[in-house]
Amino acid sequence: MIIIHRPYRAVQEDVLLRHLNFNDLEFRETTTMENCIYPGDKSISIGYYNENIIICEDYLLTSYLEVTDDPAGLAGYEEALSLIFPGSEILTVACHASVNYHLYSLVKNGEKLRFKRVIASSPILEYGDRLAEEEVIYADSRVIEGKRLFDSRWKEDNHNHAITEDQLMEDFAFGVAQRHLGVKISSGEENALMAGTPFKKFVKTSPMPLKPSATLRSWWRFW
Repeated sequence: MIIIHRPYRAVQEDVLLRHLNFNDLEFRETTTMENCIYPGDKSISIGYYNENIIICEDYLLTSYLEVTDDPAGLAGYEEALSLIFPGSEILTVACHASVNYHLYSLVKNGEKLRFKRVIASSPILEYGDRLAEEEVIYADSRVIEGKRLFDSRWKEDNHNHAITEDQLMEDFAFGVAQRHLGVKISSGEENALMAGTPFKKFVKTSPMPLKPSATLRSWWRFW
């Protein structure tokens, strides 16, 4: 998910997609964020909420940040969006439960302000100062023998044990997204965003069916 906060101008969706190098997409339908945030179909959906443009892109763009070794560097789409929307914060948020993966990247005016990527059993990659939304969570953590542990109150089970940073995937990812969304996904207060906000869904252009050759048409008539 990519959030463009308070863009100073309106840009048509097809123009925005072309700037992101998606020239082979066509409008398919109007949907909701709960259906397009993890679509699994390589589609791109665009919606508008709380003075933001929200792009749900099924990891088509954010995949670069998943593998980069340069947390201060900008992805190509971050550069493009910074040029289109100068002065706006461009916030990328991604997470994947199967590997306790979460990532966020904050850019403004072509400068990387914050980057953090966490994957279970892998070193944390980060850059920049912590965001206020992160500090609230980090306040209940401590480092023991080089490992950061968090108070279990952040987890719903409330068992009396400490948990690791990757286990707070949704707390960090959706907590940082709340910076601009104004609501926290998965909190029970996000219905207007997830179900009540229209998103335009774009998919790859369907290839034109091939016309049968004259020889093939003759063959079918013969039989």
